[in-house]
Amino acid sequence: MSKAKRYFLSLDEELDFDVVGITSHQPDYKLVWNINSSLALHLKKDGKDLLIYNEKKDTELEFPFYFFEHQLNRVGYFLMKNKNELDYLIPEAPTIDYFFFLTNNHIIDVDELTNHLRTVDSILGAFIFDNQKFKSFQYLEFN
Repeated sequence: MSKAKRYFLSLDEELDFDVVGITSHQPDYKLVWNINSSLALHLKKDGKDLLIYNEKKDTELEFPFYFFEHQLNRVGYFLMKNKNELDYLIPEAPTIDYFFFLTNNHIIDVDELTNHLRTVDSILGAFIFDNQKFKSFQYLEFN
């Protein structure tokens, strides 16, 4: 009896967003106000929360977020707190307090944005993340 051949299909799905991690001791509303003032954005709290299912704990986690879509360049900006009462949005980065996501970004230089964020009051640090590096980023979908 011959052995069955195994074939593996590997798909490299590229995630279509940029990520900047932010460390700050300020509450989200103060951080958003400072970012809006500094970057001339209009981030607003969305009425809906991001829901993520945690398989290990068999729970659904809610993460409130702030959103703004620039009318001219169509770039979407999302700011999310990394930790809620139960767990982390991105557990691989527990030292990051917030994640700033840019979607449909074909115009904003993320290095320049990160450097500018470092000058914002209430931001202690800003770091570019490779969205392919952490498995948890795969569960995020922005519409």
